[in-house]
Amino acid sequence: MPFGLRGAGCLSEAGGLTRMIVPNDNVVNFPPPGPVEGSGANDDAFAEDGHGSARAGSFAPQLAMRLRAWEDGTRFYPGAIALCALCLGLVSSHAPAAGLIGAAAAGALFVLHKTLKAALVAAVLSAGFYLIPEARFSPAYWTTLGLVTAAGFFPRSLVTILLRAPRWCWVVSLLVAMASFCCVLLLQTPVATAAIFVGSLSAAFLGAGLARHLAMVDARLLAWGEDGLVPVTCDLLLGRVTAGMLHDLAQPLNVISMANGNMRYIVEQLDIGEDNRKQLLDRVARISSHTEAAAFILSLFRWFGRDGDKERSALNVRSALERALAATKSNVRHHGVSVELEGNALEHLLPEHHGALEMMAVAALLSAFGGFIGPNNEKRKGKVLLRAAMTPAHVVVTVRCIDENAAPAPARKLDHATLWLVEQVAIEAGGDFRSMLRSAQPTRFVIRLGRDDI
Repeated sequence: MPFGLRGAGCLSEAGGLTRMIVPNDNVVNFPPPGPVEGSGANDDAFAEDGHGSARAGSFAPQLAMRLRAWEDGTRFYPGAIALCALCLGLVSSHAPAAGLIGAAAAGALFVLHKTLKAALVAAVLSAGFYLIPEARFSPAYWTTLGLVTAAGFFPRSLVTILLRAPRWCWVVSLLVAMASFCCVLLLQTPVATAAIFVGSLSAAFLGAGLARHLAMVDARLLAWGEDGLVPVTCDLLLGRVTAGMLHDLAQPLNVISMANGNMRYIVEQLDIGEDNRKQLLDRVARISSHTEAAAFILSLFRWFGRDGDKERSALNVRSALERALAATKSNVRHHGVSVELEGNALEHLLPEHHGALEMMAVAALLSAFGGFIGPNNEKRKGKVLLRAAMTPAHVVVTVRCIDENAAPAPARKLDHATLWLVEQVAIEAGGDFRSMLRSAQPTRFVIRLGRDDI
């Protein structure tokens, strides 16, 4: 039995298959709800059993989600790490070298933010003093207990600070941990006691770094930001949806532009006074300027992060930074913020990494512009400085903020997910993206890309 849609197509049922035909005007008017066939005595039975079916319907998705998490092993990671820290800590009184590996497990618990598991491990290790007499005089046991306790109760703000250390720190930590491990195995002198302490700290740092990498690979282990991954996922899907709607948005703009051109021709031919003609032509010009601005915004969306919208001779550092500024300037809606673009690398060509530089600049500028809006939406004045410098091997772009007194001003922190994704963009382009922190607030962003002309 067909259902009519007033001038918008039709919705029909044939052989259990529902079909909807949508016309070219993209307007669909759904039919009003009607009586459902087959209603009658079964309605009372459904109403009586409604609460039970609702409970069953809500329980099934939760059960499926839990089973899926147990199936892929995600929920086992923190528990396995806590068990390793416990077992290695207990045996460290007889085998001090095991304490270094237990320290690495403690660092992983700190990054994964498993306060309860760390507290339980610390409680069992504390009880071990009564069960294992040798533990009272074991430096490795005490060090492991201290690191596990710190993993449970140290502030979470230290995670970002510790793991944003220079890359050479990881190599130094690995070498120090290896040397300490060898000293603990080979020496039985006071040097071994110092090696236990230094090696445990280095191992904890390495364990934290490995856990962070594991958490970034499997995002379900680590909630990035205060709201988790939901806002990031929403932004990603919104970008996908917007990319598909660009053509639909461009068509109305074309119609408005053509109608505006026809209106200008008609106004010029009308037999009216010059004052009225001038007013109408001014309004036509205003419509034209706003239409061109909207078309430019659509162009920013369409070619964001791509390298093929211009001639290769125009794909330089300046154009990438200008496009990033055009895409982000609407985030500051007051006139107290200015932008200054300078440097000797602005005309350097980037035909291969133009889109990558644009994406990294957008991330840095979003953070920079966000620093001029206070927690209570108060407006702050200042300036955003972009400097593109040329080094013998790299093009280095720095983004920093200053206030109205020319003093360094903090920017808004990037969430961990966005920061990690932008870092991957930089790595794919053979470059680097850094957020320099001071007092847990970013004060400068450094973008580095390899030169193509050497």
